[in-house]
Amino acid sequence: MLLRVICLLMAGLWPFVATAQDLESLRNQAEQDSAALVRLRQAASQNAKAAFYLGTLYSPLITRRENTVVKGWPETLRWYRRAARLGCARADFDLGLAYEKGLGVAKDPQRAAMYFSRMAAIARMETALPSSASAAAGQHMEIHKD
Repeated sequence: MLLRVICLLMAGLWPFVATAQDLESLRNQAEQDSAALVRLRQAASQNAKAAFYLGTLYSPLITRRENTVVKGWPETLRWYRRAARLGCARADFDLGLAYEKGLGVAKDPQRAAMYFSRMAAIARMETALPSSASAAAGQHMEIHKD
């Protein structure tokens, strides 16, 4: 019975725990398949990487074989912003570029710097070792937070 409950829970959570490779594959399928586009949109409501990949699908700078969407900055930026709010450093980087270059928005160096700073902070957190891991390794590191 417990195994059945766990299997049902995992099946229901699938769109939210998909790996980045699975999401990238789903993004590629969504270029041609409207059912895959629907699944990617569902995942993007809660998953930062899915929202980022959905943004790339709409990006005028990424031209591939997309037949399921109309390219445009408003949708691209909408999904990048959602991905950034959910903690995707790549989305913060692309938003920084958009504001730095004026891609779909007015140039705004301060806003660009804010997104680049957020991207760097996320990258620092993602690459930092937990204190228990460094202690287990016998290393004593002092981490400075800026």
